[in-house]
Amino acid sequence: MLIDAHAHLTVNDPAYPGAEVRDPMTAERLLAALDEHGLAAAVAVQRAHVYGFDNSYVVDSAARHPDRLAAMCVIDALADDADAVVRRWAARGAVAMRLTAPGGHQHGGPRGTDWFAGPAALRVWRQAAELGLSMCLHIYRWNRDDCLAALPGVVRAFPGTPVVLDHIASVEADRPEPYPGADGLLALADLEQVHVKVTTLNHARLLAAGVAPADVVFWLVSRFGAGRVLWGSDVTQTPVGYPDMVRIGRESVAGLTPGDAALVLGGTAARLYGLT
Repeated sequence: MLIDAHAHLTVNDPAYPGAEVRDPMTAERLLAALDEHGLAAAVAVQRAHVYGFDNSYVVDSAARHPDRLAAMCVIDALADDADAVVRRWAARGAVAMRLTAPGGHQHGGPRGTDWFAGPAALRVWRQAAELGLSMCLHIYRWNRDDCLAALPGVVRAFPGTPVVLDHIASVEADRPEPYPGADGLLALADLEQVHVKVTTLNHARLLAAGVAPADVVFWLVSRFGAGRVLWGSDVTQTPVGYPDMVRIGRESVAGLTPGDAALVLGGTAARLYGLT
């Protein structure tokens, strides 16, 4: 069972106001692509660059297709009503919350770790823990080292809350070993609720650098175990066609046992997000 754990949905519809998208990946189009390429389900991840913190389209899509889609919402953990926002999206069916640094898409945004580890942000973690949600962090290269150093304290405070680090936490596996950022990531290997997601964003950079994605996936699984590594396409964000995303994802587990490959390509996501 293959599951795309990182699919950004977009739609040009006045019911979901946002930036105009040239080639939208609607829920229906994604489901057709899943069927075409042999995938069972996907995690619909809010495209914050298009819709900001209005997660309506991903939660509505998941509600229409509960057997195929799970909704991951992007929220501002520093907002005064952040804990109420978590409750509101969870009530509409969201299974995960995703945090990222303010202005993070602009290289060298505001420094610091308050966006996920400060006193205000911890309200979000407490609410997620109470509701049984998972947390997802989008860490960039420019804030990676500080964030990975601050993460263990937060993780230990909420031991029952799964944490997923997007895009290998921006560890630069496209550069020679020891990969920049690897020390901070591997320091989390003993914290069992920490998971690592590898996406086409990583694979495309690896291929451009002449590195086999299968080597990096094997490296991750050897450190974290296959039950804590998962794959996602990053469709609509990374400029690669969906057929190639799926092909590269399958090729990336070539060095694993069949059981471990099945976990990375679907089993881990099924457990985390309640997809069957």
